[in-house]
Amino acid sequence: VALSYLETLYTELFKDSTTANKAARLKADIERGIANHALVTNGKGKTIYAYEVDGFGNSSIMDDANIPSLLAAPYLGFCQKDDPIYLATRQTILSSENPYYYQGKAASGIGSSHTPENYIWHIALALQGLTALEKKDKEDMLNLLVATDAGTHLMHEGFDVDDPSQYTREWFSWANMMFCELLLDYIGYQ
Repeated sequence: VALSYLETLYTELFKDSTTANKAARLKADIERGIANHALVTNGKGKTIYAYEVDGFGNSSIMDDANIPSLLAAPYLGFCQKDDPIYLATRQTILSSENPYYYQGKAASGIGSSHTPENYIWHIALALQGLTALEKKDKEDMLNLLVATDAGTHLMHEGFDVDDPSQYTREWFSWANMMFCELLLDYIGYQ
């Protein structure tokens, strides 16, 4: 996606076709690499995007709460929200097949190796809403975000799926802005 931006910049703004062509070639090489090596089969036999590949045929089926992530693919402009491979990937990473997907009494969602086990991130929940196909799913994510703010009226980095009053980072501006972006998307300003 970033290489597409560079190609456009060097073509239209800088009038540098040499650099624009290098960006286009590198983008094509990466897309070919994804098509040839990063499409794997999940536990249900569906084709999905791998989180990582090692060049020796091994891959990781997982996702992390940060951005960029597999969940963020349409948000970042890599694919459409209704792309079949993305939808299969989304279903996989929002399940127990993702070792960083945690389920609890208060919430379920994607966490990270950067925070304690069973902690999910408000960023990932907001992103789950932003990439949802249905408005009702966006509303559900907004309600979940509000319900898991531990009464602080702020989004946190990660929180315990069973007890949202246990969280990391009292105030996390990135998560707060992702909540705002989801709210704006929900009311039609995106």
